[in-house]
Amino acid sequence: MAASHALEGQSSDWLQDSEDLLVRFGLNDEDADARHRNRGAQLHMFSDARLPQLAPDRVFPNLVAVSRGAALSIQIRARSRQPLGFGFRIATGAEPVVDRLYAVNRADGWGFRNVTVRRFQHEANLITVDLMRARLGPSHRLEALQQLWTCDITTWDVHQFLDPIAARVYTRNTPRFGPLPRPGPVDTRRGTAREADDGAALQVNAGVIWADGSTEQTFERIQVQAEADPDRDFFGRLRVHFFVIDPD
Repeated sequence: MAASHALEGQSSDWLQDSEDLLVRFGLNDEDADARHRNRGAQLHMFSDARLPQLAPDRVFPNLVAVSRGAALSIQIRARSRQPLGFGFRIATGAEPVVDRLYAVNRADGWGFRNVTVRRFQHEANLITVDLMRARLGPSHRLEALQQLWTCDITTWDVHQFLDPIAARVYTRNTPRFGPLPRPGPVDTRRGTAREADDGAALQVNAGVIWADGSTEQTFERIQVQAEADPDRDFFGRLRVHFFVIDPD
């Protein structure tokens, strides 16, 4: 068995790209399969994390450490530059977890919209994290698995969309909701470095995003007719590395 590595870093309530994009990873407590998987599971978020014994000079700006096999929820809190809302993508180096979904609900008092994802967009599977080395084999080479070690969360502006239920087209000049609130301060409270229950530093190994289990989550359907280019004109992009917590 490969040795695990002590993790050091700043515990975070939210992972942050800028003042307009915050992301929170949690344990999925909505789906029955997820609740079964997550019994006794842990999840911690870190910013500016290090593995001092393995790679003392490397910094992981955003890191999620989670129990092996746990099912995740991913909450995106973003403040778009347009009054209609934002599109978002959650993608590993190999393929998207979510390709194009949209948050066009009413903004909160700070101008943010919130959306939570618990599944892959194009297959009704939970978003889980497995141990990278456990997936090594003839069908999963290290180079391919390393592409599943990270995911990028990207957000961009929506300029026009059709709501098929209301049969109305919404634009910047005719938004779905009233004017955006005046932007306010963003709460990015950070805790102290996380430690395991016994007081020792968390021991971790590299993890991979994996589709597994089943979920009941559905997504609102809209027809987006104009939007910013998510590859060139995004207003937020955040990369996260995943690690599995050693249970011993």
